[in-house]
Amino acid sequence: MPDVAGRVSSGRIPDQRSDPATWKMRLYRMQRADLNELLAPKVLESPEDHPRANVRVGGIPGVLIAGQTPESDVEWAKAVRSLTDIELPFQKTTAAAALLLPVDDDTYALTFGQGWRYLRESRIDHEFGLAVAVRMLDPEHIREITRRSLSARARIDRNVVPGGQELWAYGLHLHAELVRRLTGIARRDVAEGLTYTRLRGHRKNFQLTLECGEALSIRLSLDGRDLISDLRELSRISRYEKVHPDLEPLQWVRQVTRHDERYESLNTSLSEVLKGTDNINGEVGITVPGRYFDGPPVQRYKVQIGDYHAHTEELSLDDIRAGVMTRPTTDALEVLRGGRIRGYDEDGEDVGEDTPALQWLAAEVREGDRHYVLLDSEWYELGEEYIRYVDAVVREAFNSKPPWSLPSWNHAPKSTDGKVHESDYNSHVADCNKGFLCLNEKLIHSDLHKRGVEICDLLGPNNELVHVKKVSSKTGSSVLSHLFAQGVVAVDSLSDQDTWARFKERVREQDETRASALVSPPTTLVYAIHRSDKELTPDTLFTFARSALVSAWVTLRTRRVNVQVAVIP
Repeated sequence: MPDVAGRVSSGRIPDQRSDPATWKMRLYRMQRADLNELLAPKVLESPEDHPRANVRVGGIPGVLIAGQTPESDVEWAKAVRSLTDIELPFQKTTAAAALLLPVDDDTYALTFGQGWRYLRESRIDHEFGLAVAVRMLDPEHIREITRRSLSARARIDRNVVPGGQELWAYGLHLHAELVRRLTGIARRDVAEGLTYTRLRGHRKNFQLTLECGEALSIRLSLDGRDLISDLRELSRISRYEKVHPDLEPLQWVRQVTRHDERYESLNTSLSEVLKGTDNINGEVGITVPGRYFDGPPVQRYKVQIGDYHAHTEELSLDDIRAGVMTRPTTDALEVLRGGRIRGYDEDGEDVGEDTPALQWLAAEVREGDRHYVLLDSEWYELGEEYIRYVDAVVREAFNSKPPWSLPSWNHAPKSTDGKVHESDYNSHVADCNKGFLCLNEKLIHSDLHKRGVEICDLLGPNNELVHVKKVSSKTGSSVLSHLFAQGVVAVDSLSDQDTWARFKERVREQDETRASALVSPPTTLVYAIHRSDKELTPDTLFTFARSALVSAWVTLRTRRVNVQVAVIP
């Protein structure tokens, strides 16, 4: 490919004032295979648009793929023409390149521009960036983190850490989460074998910044032999350097991507568990999508899964199963992805819009000694450290009890249907103990929460925010996942001055003295739970509720909120 090779050899490398001997590159580690198997199908199908050249870098044979899109009009020029009647003749084009280099037992891909599009997704080693991060980064100099909480809420947070503030201020200390991206400064002692450190490490303000995701963005040498040395050093670090103890928890939970060879096997196992053909190696339950956590409670559900249609006041696994029982096992998950469930409040108003039915399902599958969970339509592998950690936090939460006790659930007056509902119980508590104020279903509306947010069911004797819930094996994890997330939402909401003022006014409507005593948002939150079918203990807490409790516990403790669990007899 002389045209590609010619352009590469004649092109002048732009001067980088900080260090012209190195360049910040985007580096992927690929699964070892024939180089053609590492390329995206479009590269193989249209070689004329993606010319390749055999090259040698530092004595190592490799392949360079490069391409450029045809010139096209700049999109925003249309807006300028519409506003000014002036035609701007600007054109744009996008260039990209990828350099594949097999180095010893690894194969690396250096990408430039949009060169990452030339790589076959299923052949990327998605653990490489994190493997480097936990070994090289200084925990006290993390600048940015993108993470996903492993609870039924399954939200994604991106935090930029201000200079001088520790990463753990954002609630990651010993917290098992799926971390997708970390940006920070490398520890000098670990990075000393890299060219950039060798050239600049003697300088007083030396820093080597790493951006670690599925790829690694790092300064590497522009000299061929030194580049190969850098790649060998990164291979050594990612495999043999000790993981920093403070960053070790970031490896406890790992996502199983759709290109992972385990993915289809997990889907098949889930279908078997869901259909009831395998109740030994798995567990399924109803969860609640994140968009339903903020707003009024759902009173009715509209279900459409495959040929199954229903309107129900209580969503259950039977509704999920009904839509897939007549379908082949291999089609079950696709039916759930295409199915829809919508929730409505007591006024018949839509609470969260249509949501894929699969997002209402949480599952655990055990294959050998490995544990996997499905949350928000994604699979995750739980390490042994994660399982031990969750167990320890759950037991600590149950041991953190309020100084008061609550009456038995069944001592509360029954409704006309012969059952004790949550509203009945909360009213009963306030009637029996004047230290409690019943605020059940008294939503606070503000600019931040236009649909309303429930700050608590009961305001405790010491101004604790008490959230109450009844559960059983029939309800599963969903109501508790909702409960734990509601506590976090309540605390977050009270940080808004308007919401805090409206909450105090709501308290004042019932008790002027209590309202006057509320000089600042409460610093204690109590999860009060009654399990109707058996005693509630750390061991009988549902699998997914355990992860949700851990997520809430760490988040609230980070906000300096004391978290307690009260078991309602």
